[in-house]
This record gives sequence, C-alpha cells and structure tokens, in this order.
Amino acid sequence: MTLSSIKAQTTQDDMINILAEYDKNTSALCNQNTKANWDVQTDVLNEALVEKQNAIILEYSNVRKEWFDRYFKDANIDSYTDPDVKRKLKILKDIGTAALSDADLTNLNSARNRMSTAYNSARICPFGKPNCDTSSEGLTLDPDIELLLSSSENFDEMKWTWEQWHEKSGKLMRDDYKIYIEMMNKAAIANGHDNAGEMWRERYEDDQLIEKVDKLWDEVKPLYNELHTYVRNQLRHLYGDKIDKKNELIPAHLLGNMWAQNWVHLYDRIKPFKNASLVDVTRTMEEKNFNVRKMFEMSDDFYMSMGLPSSAMSYSDKAVIEKPEQTIACHASAWDFCDGEDFRIKMCTKINMEDFVVVHHEMGHIMYFLLYKDQPLIYKTGANPGFHEAVGDTIALSVSTPQHLETVGLLENYADSEGDNINALFHMALQRVAFLPFGLLIDKWRWDVFSGDVPESQWNKHWWDLRERYQMVQAPSTRGEEFFDPGAKYHIPADSQYIAYFVAHILEFSFYRSLCIEAKQYDPLNPSVKPLHKCDFYQNKEAGKKLQDGLSLGFSKHWSEALQELTGESDMSASALMEYFAPLQDFLKKQNDMSQILEDYDEKIQVQCNELVKAHWEVATDSENTTKQEAVSEAVVAYANFTLDFFESSFKGVNPDDYTDEVVKRQLKYATQVGRSILPTDDLENLTRISNGMMTTYNTAKICPHNQADCDLATEGLTLDPEITFVMSNSTDYDELLWVWTEWRNASGKKMRSEYKKYVELVNKAAVLNGKNDNGEMWRESYEDENFTDNVDKMWSEVEPLYNELHTYVKRKLEKIYDKEMDKDSDLIPAHLLGNMWAQSWVNIYERVKPFASGSLIDVTENLQTKFNVLQMFEESNRFYMDLGLENNDMSYNETLGAVIEKPTDRVITCHASAWDFCDGNDFRIKMCTSINQEDFVTVHHEMGHIQYYILYKDQPSILRTGANPGFHEAVGDLIALSVSTPGHLKKIGLLDDYKDSEEDNINALFKMALERVAFLPFGLLIDKWRWDVFKGDVAESDWNKHWWDLREKYQKVKAPNERSEDDFDPGAKFHIPDDTQYIAYFIAHILQFQMHRALCITAGQYDPNDPAKPLHKCDIDGSKEAGEKIREGLKLGLSKHWSVALEAMTGEKEISGEAVMEYFKPLYDFLKSENEITEDKPSQLIPIVVGSVIGAVVIIGALVYGIVRYQRNKQSKVL
Repeated sequence: MTLSSIKAQTTQDDMINILAEYDKNTSALCNQNTKANWDVQTDVLNEALVEKQNAIILEYSNVRKEWFDRYFKDANIDSYTDPDVKRKLKILKDIGTAALSDADLTNLNSARNRMSTAYNSARICPFGKPNCDTSSEGLTLDPDIELLLSSSENFDEMKWTWEQWHEKSGKLMRDDYKIYIEMMNKAAIANGHDNAGEMWRERYEDDQLIEKVDKLWDEVKPLYNELHTYVRNQLRHLYGDKIDKKNELIPAHLLGNMWAQNWVHLYDRIKPFKNASLVDVTRTMEEKNFNVRKMFEMSDDFYMSMGLPSSAMSYSDKAVIEKPEQTIACHASAWDFCDGEDFRIKMCTKINMEDFVVVHHEMGHIMYFLLYKDQPLIYKTGANPGFHEAVGDTIALSVSTPQHLETVGLLENYADSEGDNINALFHMALQRVAFLPFGLLIDKWRWDVFSGDVPESQWNKHWWDLRERYQMVQAPSTRGEEFFDPGAKYHIPADSQYIAYFVAHILEFSFYRSLCIEAKQYDPLNPSVKPLHKCDFYQNKEAGKKLQDGLSLGFSKHWSEALQELTGESDMSASALMEYFAPLQDFLKKQNDMSQILEDYDEKIQVQCNELVKAHWEVATDSENTTKQEAVSEAVVAYANFTLDFFESSFKGVNPDDYTDEVVKRQLKYATQVGRSILPTDDLENLTRISNGMMTTYNTAKICPHNQADCDLATEGLTLDPEITFVMSNSTDYDELLWVWTEWRNASGKKMRSEYKKYVELVNKAAVLNGKNDNGEMWRESYEDENFTDNVDKMWSEVEPLYNELHTYVKRKLEKIYDKEMDKDSDLIPAHLLGNMWAQSWVNIYERVKPFASGSLIDVTENLQTKFNVLQMFEESNRFYMDLGLENNDMSYNETLGAVIEKPTDRVITCHASAWDFCDGNDFRIKMCTSINQEDFVTVHHEMGHIQYYILYKDQPSILRTGANPGFHEAVGDLIALSVSTPGHLKKIGLLDDYKDSEEDNINALFKMALERVAFLPFGLLIDKWRWDVFKGDVAESDWNKHWWDLREKYQKVKAPNERSEDDFDPGAKFHIPDDTQYIAYFIAHILQFQMHRALCITAGQYDPNDPAKPLHKCDIDGSKEAGEKIREGLKLGLSKHWSVALEAMTGEKEISGEAVMEYFKPLYDFLKSENEITEDKPSQLIPIVVGSVIGAVVIIGALVYGIVRYQRNKQSKVL
C-alpha cells in the first residue's frame, strides 16, 4: 500500500491499516536509528559515526513528519470510536523534534552531539598536579573521578576535583545549550505547546503533573530532612572547622558523588551502628572471583525465578558490559532495537555491590522491553516515563536486602539485629531518599528555562537556588554565570528527561509493597513480623505474574491502569516509601532531636560558662575583694541552676547508649552527670562559701620572718609568693628553713581543717547524687579507665627505679651539707631541705648538689633581663607555636583584652600562673605575675600550651572542650618546655652563650631536669591517693594528717622535720587541696609529656633511637611543621574521643607508659646508679658517659598545672 493510495481513505478500518503500515515503516527506521545511536555511544570520538547518525536521524524524522502531515496532523480523533485508534492518533499528533525543519533539526542534533562529546571526552588533572598532560595523565569521569569522590576523605582534593569537572564539562557547553533551548522550544510550538517543558510533561498525560510531583515531594520531605540532618551532623564531625556549623547546607562535594544525588559511598564513615554487620558484598564478590558475566547471569536468574523470560540476549556478544579500549559513554543503559529481538545493555561494569544492583536494574528495563515487545512500536515504552526506572529499582530493593544476599551466598553472619536493620535501611536511604530532591529539581530547572521564567543571565544562579532549596547543598566555591553547572550532569547534554527518576523512586516502593504482599512476604497489618524492608520476592511466581500483567501493557493504556494492575491503586503516592523507611525515620528523628537539644544546650551553656569564668577571673585578679567573692557565689548558683534545670528537662533518665552518634553519646555521657550542681541550693551555696573561705585562708596567709616571731604581719609578714618561696629556694640555714616550713603550715593548712571536713561531706554527697560511691570515684571517671588506680601504680613502678637513684644521690649530697642535722641511718630526707615548700621540685638546690661543679651554668636569666621585657617573652613563646604551624596566641597576653602578665601593685591577686578559657571561642587569657627569669620564660611557654589547646578544640561542643583526659592539658605545656629548655634552643634564640656541651654539661643538664620532672612524680601521685582514701572513708578523719605523712614517706621518701599531730592539717598547705583541683593529672602529665616528646622528636627528625648523635634529651622541635601537625591532630579532638585516640594521633601509641621517661633520662640513670654504688672506703669508678649534645638545664620551680573547670569549675590552668 502506498501513501498516496492511503491518504484518501479515512474510515476507521482504513486508519487501522494506516497505523499498521506506519508501525512497520517506523519500526525499521527505529531499528536503524537505534543502531546508529548505539555506534556513536560506544565510540564517542568517531566523527564519521556521528555524521552517519545525523543522516539517519534526519531520515527518520522526515518519514515521521511526512506521515504526520498526510495522515495525523489534521485527523479528527473524535470521529473514531476505536479506543486504540484514538489513543494512537493522540500520541502521533505530537512528533516532538521531528516537527523541525531539516536545518533546525540538524542544528539541534549538532548542538546535542557537541555537548555530549564535551561531556564524554572531558578529562581533568589530578589534585596537586594542575598542569598535567590530560591526554596521558588526565582523569575521566568513569571510573577515575567517580572512584576518587567515592573514596577520598581529603576535603581539598574533593573540592578541586569537583571544580575541575564542572570547569571541563558543563562550562564548555553553555553556548550550545542556548541553541538547544531555542530549537527545543521551536519544536514544542510546532507541536502545539507553549514550550518544551510543557511538551515533555504531556507524556505523563496529566495536566496536574507539577502539582502532583510537588505533593509527592511534600510527602517525603520530612524523611529527607531527617536524613539530611543526620548526615550533615556526621560530616561536621568528619571535617571539623572546614564546615560552618551554623550553616544548614552541606558542601556539595562531600557526599561521595559528583552531583550529591547518591550518598551511599559515605556509608562506612557515617553508618549509625559501627559494629553492625556490613551490608556491602563487594569483598565477598572479589573473594569468590566474580567476573562481570557472572553478575549478569545472577540477575537473569532472578527474573527467571519469578516465571519471567530470559534476558540472556541483553548481555550477549552484541552488548557492551565491560569498558572497551575506545572512548564510550559509560553511563549504564538498556537498549531496545525496535525489532522485538535485539535488546542490549551498555555498561562499564565493575565488580562491586553497587554495579551488582545496577545490573539488576538495567535488566529490569530489558524485562519491560521483552514484556511489551508484541505491542505496536508506538506503545513500546513505559506506562509513563517513570515506570521504566521504577521496574529496575523495584527489583533492586529485593536484591539489596540482606536476606536475598544471604540466599545467593554473598552475605554471611548477618545478625539481623536492630543495628543491622537500621544500617540496612540507612544504606538504602543514602541511595533512594538522598536522590529524591535531585531527581525533582533537574527538570524543575529545565521547565523554568524552557518557559523563559528564568533568563539566560541567571541560569546558573537558579540552578543553585534550586539545589539549596531542595537538596540543601551548596557549591563549594562561588559559582557565577560564567559557569554552566547543570551541564556537568549527563542528562543535561544528553537531552534526557529526569523527572522520570523522581517518579520512579516513588513508584518503585508502591510496586515493591504490592509484590511483597502478593508474595506473602509482607503484611501491612502486622509489619513488625515481616517488615517491608526485609521482603525478598526472589523465586516467587505470583509476584512475577503481577509484574508481567502490569508491564505487558506498555504505553497502550493510561499509566493509571498499569498502576492499578501492579498495585491496586490508580494514583501515585509516597505512602509505601514512607512505610518502608518508617523504622529509619523514627530512629533518625530521635537521634536528630537529641542533637538539636545538645546544640541548644551548647549555645546557652557557653553564655553561662562565660559568666562563671568571668566571675572567677575577677576574684583571681582581686583576691581580697569581698564583693567579687560574693559575685562568684552568685555565678556558681546561677550556673548550677541552669545546668540542673536543663538536666531535669532534657537529660534526666537519658541513656547515652541509646544514641549512635559518638559525639552525641560523649556529650550525653557528661551532660547526664551534673556534678556539684546536683546539690540542693543551700548545700551548693555552703560548699561555695567553704571553698572560697579555704582559698582566702590560703591566698592571704602570711608568716613572720625567722628570728622575728612577733612581727606585724600586715607590714612585715611574708607571703608565699615571692618571699617564702625565695627563702625555701635560696636559704641553706637549717633552722630558718624549718621555721618557714612550719609557720606556713600553721598559717594555711592548720586553719582550714574543720572546713575541709565539711567540704568532704558535701562533695561526697554530690557524688552519691550522681550515682557514684564517693568523690574520688567521680573524679577518676574522667579517665575512662576501669583499672585507673592499677595503671597509675604501674606507671609509678616503671619510673620508680629512676626516682630511687635520684633520691639516694641527693640524700647523700645533703648529708654533706647538713652533716649534724640529718639522720644518716634514715632512708628519708627531711622535707624542708629540698628547695621547695612541698619537696615536689628540687631544682632550687641544683647548685648545691649538682654532679659536676665545673659544668656550665645553664641559666639565661641575665641575658633575658638584658634582651627581653615581659611582653617580649610572651611574643617569643607565640613565635614558637606559630613556627610549628599552630595558631596565633597573641590574644592571651594582650592586656588591652584583659590579660594580666605582670603583678599589679594596686590589689592582691592569685599569682599562680594560669591560662583561662572564657567559653566563647574567642577570649583566652593568661594570668601571671611574670618575672624576667629563665623559670618564668619556660612557664610562659607552658601556659601558652594551654591556650593553644583551648584554641584547637574551640570548635568542639562546649562540653567536650577540655583535655582528652585531665593529664593532657598539663602534658602539652610541659612537652613544649622540654624543647624550650634545651641548650640548643636557648642558643638558637640568642639567650645562651659559651655552652661547652661537654660530658659533664650533659649529665648536669639531665640532673637539673630530673630535679624538676622526676622528683615531682611521687608527689604528683600521692596527693590524690590521699584524697581518694579520705573521700572513700578508708582513712578516719582522726588519722588524716598521719595518713598524709605515711604516703609521703612511702612514695617521696621524705619525712616531716618536726612532730606532726592531728591538730595539724598539712595537706591544706598545698594550693590544690583548698582549691579543689585534682592532682593526679600532673602525675599523668609528667609521664605523657615525655611520651609525646619522644614521638614528636622522631617526627621532626631530631631524635633517632638508633643514632647516639641524636639523643632524646637534646631534641628541639622548634620549626617542625610535621610535629606541629601531629600536635594539632591530637589536640583538636578535645574530649570528643577517648584519650587513647588523641594519644595515638600524636604518638602512634594507645597506652600511657613511663618508658619514654626512662629513655630520656637513661644517661643520667646509669650515672646515678654507678655513683650510688660507691661505698665510703671505695673511690669513684665513674667512667664519663658520652651523651651527645647537651640539653637545657632549667625549667620551672614546679611543673605547671591545669585545673580546667568543665562547667562546674573555673576554666583555667594553674601552676603546680
């Protein structure tokens, strides 16, 4: 039959014949057109194939247009009664781009081909190699760029890759896209539409499509919002200050996918239950030696098990299922060659779970092709454009279940716990739910562009407006109109509608629910027994029959009829999707709600903490001001009331283990314990008064000078700092030292014993209210170590041999000085002879007991006084930190910002050096009565270590802004002091002259360091051992002072120089007792500092355990950015991780050990051991020990201390 003979016949029977002839002709041309397109897509750089395709497209278009003009354009649909004829004519009246003239169609096809070529051939240079040769070194999207974005955790590398891909793809096609828009709109108008967007939407046969997809989005948006919030919180944990915590948008390059449309590659990093079974069978596939064909055969088996036909032809020799040598469009796709026989898949398949699921998805398209292959060509498509995608995704839902993966032997030991189920749903949501807004917005953008609602001058802006509105993601860098970021997505240059994917992601769950009910794998009335998300209809023929009934219709009926066949419903709804993810949504909401509560708490607690710290600061810098003391009491009560109220309303009864987010869990661990604030108001106020009273006693204590017992204390009395400290440091008069030692205890500790008894009662009461047995147990909780007391004993046992040798040597030296006063038969040293009020540091007797009298004197005080003022000492310290690549600390010593770095003359202040964190992330200060001497020079560096720690963890939640454990803060400052005190460093900065670096100098330097660091260790241990025993009640109040001296004799091997009774309270003569500051932290710090120092010295290349020329005690890390980076990585964690994580970041070790202490002092230990073996009738056999270059000799009188207040207490650090 010829066209001319058909044209005049218009009866219904003739139209049926016309349509049959049209189907025959167009099927043949469709086959040729598809083959030509296939050839281009599998060899995209072959220009000859592109020209051939263009010619075939033109021929195909012309034939369709000729038939349209002669028979369909003017056909009156209402004149026919056959519903099939009417439907076909309605479809054929819209011929799409075939309505264009030859010139316009050629223009359109050329523009599309140029855009596709730009996309498919785009290559970028790798991160760090911006000027690479892209032909040999360039990265392609698939697999290089996609693999990088899915696996990299480097923020900057991902940002670079994202920017470069958009630069090399989308940006190059903007001009062609203008042509494309013009031609597409021209085609739409020729088909009777206002614009191409309207023409596209016509395919859905629904005038309310825009409203319907908006309604569907509104239904699923609550679930997406919960998922987005949870993922955003996890990414904040991963990337820290690189993400603005106040910004609800997620940087688009961080979600594991170029377009942030699929977040599944983040799964391992952010999954809720870290120890639940891993639902990723990639490794199993590799272990089982899977090849690509095996993946396709397993997919074919799935469909056949449901009673459906084989799809084997789709992955036969004509198909492309692995990436060939030539450049192809690797985007996975299924192809129908219009002849009812030839169906192929094109895919650059990789052996992983993602592609395993994609194979099943693509074969879903093939199955749809097979089931409607007997329909006329015009009906060989999905019931609406979303159906095709939905079919493959429906199968993927079943294939992805742990149950199915177990059935086919790809998953083992799946526990099916709550954690496993939530993880499986979360994994699925990262694919399906995360995709939804992207699936919606692409065509919303194109509809707006087609309609002209968005001018070309705002194309890129509108793209990001929509992405921010729907996906809640933002570009990682500024995107102007010089870019064309939509073009960086395949479907834009490929002219492929995208709303179908959004619709498909809704429909798939409707299909899935229906098939699961049919297979009796899901009961909507009893979802807890057989939850929807566990359904696998593999091998179920009933489900296969239902699928076949719906799909075989193709486009022959309105999509609502196909939907009715498949689901029993005639309209699209997201109810099945929400039903599927209901357990996950409930879980995420609970997690996110608590995260929001904690964010609210964090914001408010910063204000409260700031007020509290400011009140404490005012008292510390004006100690005798009673008005300010009263203000502290008020601030403490206000703070306590706030924390208690928040505890009652939000944290009481909360179990931290109910939450999977480690940061949330850690915050709750501390937020659910309110410390002293739990006390009734009267008790809390009483405790505050007692604490203030004891501190006032301590801070205002004065004594009369020796031989002036009846002095006027107001005018002649000696204060602890500096007068008493000076006497203890410099006097060699046994009686004067005894007088000062005794009188200080009478004036301080003795006066507070009764108050301390009340203090113990109240802090124990608070501990019991917090669920602890006593205050000691509550204190030890901060170390997160059930065996803490045993472990500190172990640390002591590791360093005790060194202390014993040092003690023995010093005792013998002192016996020569105090020959008549000391009992040579006693192993104990009188406590007042060691140059320090508490015998915690012996450095002040160095000149009297040093091993080699001729050794160089390492004291740079004179040079400091010549070259530095107080401010310059702080500036030099700041330089040290900044040269490590760390943060600027200059605000901490800026007196215009409130710092105090010199002793005021107009008021009494607490002169103990301390560093303060004012809880607002900006205000950090040092309080110090600085003298220009070597001791204070090192102290400045120490205090600035606290400041550096504050700054590095300032972006953590407030409750986690503290040291990894209480010893870390002190260790950081002392760690820096180890470098600063080396002769090498002091010489480097121009403070040390004429240092010989002899063997004697080295021993002397180590000896001086040991008098300060090693001598401190037993005192650092015993103070809290005494308090733990007191808090626990193991020591009766009537034996407090006796037990104090028992411990001092056991550990320090010192004894009281006169009789002590229970009328005395000698513990109170030490600042940290009335100040209520834990002390074991200083013991831990003195161990940790050497462990950290050793690791950082190795990193800086300044220490080699196997190279005697680089001994540990000579190491100076000044200027090492590598060491600074390790410091940063450990300190920025604050309390957000267990201390072992921070320790590992800095040292590579997870346990605290005294080994580095022994390693550092090994030359001295050998020397002392040899000297101590000498008897009176045996001359010294000392052989000089060669020890490399000398270490600096001087440090501070006492190791510095940090007494950070975590909300209940003052945020500051103090000297030991």
